[in-house]
Amino acid sequence: MRAADVFAAPVPPETTGAGWVSRARHQVAIFTVMGGLTFNLFLCFVNTRVMGIRDSHVMLFEMLLIGCAFLAAFTRKLDIYLVLALYVSYMVLLFALRGAVDLKALRDILIPIAFYFLGTRVQDLRLADRLVTASIAIVVVFGLFEYLLTDLYLDFFNVLGYFIARGTVTPEEAFGATRGLFISGMRPEPRSLFSFLGQHRVSSVFLEPVSAGNFGAIVFAWALFRSGMRYRFIVMAGALLTVILADARFGFFTCVLMTIMTPFYRIIPKTIWLALPFLMLAVIAVYGLATGTEGGANDVGGRLKVTAGILTHLDLPVVLGIAVTDQFTADSGLAYTLTKFGLFGFMALWALMVMAPIRDAKAWSFHSMVIIYLLLLMVISNSLYSIKTAALLWFILGTADRIDWRTLAQGRVRGDRAPGIPQPTTRNP
Repeated sequence: MRAADVFAAPVPPETTGAGWVSRARHQVAIFTVMGGLTFNLFLCFVNTRVMGIRDSHVMLFEMLLIGCAFLAAFTRKLDIYLVLALYVSYMVLLFALRGAVDLKALRDILIPIAFYFLGTRVQDLRLADRLVTASIAIVVVFGLFEYLLTDLYLDFFNVLGYFIARGTVTPEEAFGATRGLFISGMRPEPRSLFSFLGQHRVSSVFLEPVSAGNFGAIVFAWALFRSGMRYRFIVMAGALLTVILADARFGFFTCVLMTIMTPFYRIIPKTIWLALPFLMLAVIAVYGLATGTEGGANDVGGRLKVTAGILTHLDLPVVLGIAVTDQFTADSGLAYTLTKFGLFGFMALWALMVMAPIRDAKAWSFHSMVIIYLLLLMVISNSLYSIKTAALLWFILGTADRIDWRTLAQGRVRGDRAPGIPQPTTRNP
């Protein structure tokens, strides 16, 4: 297969206005999803070989990608405008009550809104498969490059220098070093997955290993769900390789749990999924109050203790979202979400995600996998909001939710054209 064929526009070559809009929307989807995956790697290269990069450059790139995704997602349908208006209005109210503007919190939810609705507009299963396949191929290639030729990799992608330039890592945290991998790129304790691979935790295009593990779980979930996907098992193997190279315990256990739960997705009521994060919050908070814990080791149990410690120190105004806190919450997605959006905002956003309309019941399996991924990730990190992994996740979720899977399966049997996989047309001479 030629490289140019990977993203060949899978839409018929009509010359009508609707045809041009459809093709443009496909191209924007490719640009924004792949851009979200790779733009940090590009900026790292620029910082290493061309010129210095500041955090403002990163924000500009993110704004460009999110803005393009929104432009492509806007149609005459009112759903996206209603969701966007309600969300922005709510956040403006919180900012007014807090007396402080938090643009990062505003941006955190703009990413899923933009890319989810972009997926629902494109509704192209073939494009979703190709984006997943191309993404994992890129991640694996750069991951092996980093692992096997680390010094050469750092000559082009000085990851530590990039994060220092952005201000994400201080020279003190890097112990004076200015060249190297991200500070978590070398695990101080023995590896959890395949110890013979050494202490190097491969980050690939993400530049830090946490996102690499998250991305592996996302791709694995799609390949597990998409039984008819081309190169399905190769994609699944690439996802597992990414998780292993990153020594991502979260990614590995998430893949295992999503696989084990496969027979049960259609029988678990949505009310269970709706209540689960708040039940988790209540249980963890009670545990924190009972034990007085302040934190723990760098494992799942330790992260639960971190969340418990944070929750016990939050005042009621902070929990309601009308006051700010200087508590560090990045190690707990539950606490971070609670402090950024307030309890009622958290409840509304979670309900919106769980109760999102699905065109065909088959999509609920992948929807459930995403819920499991988000629930587990919120226990240990706030990285679910990173565009590096979120762009692809929300795009394929929006695609899955809007595909008519029943008609698609019937079309395969009859050889007819099926929704979601546009097929080439021929023109009469």
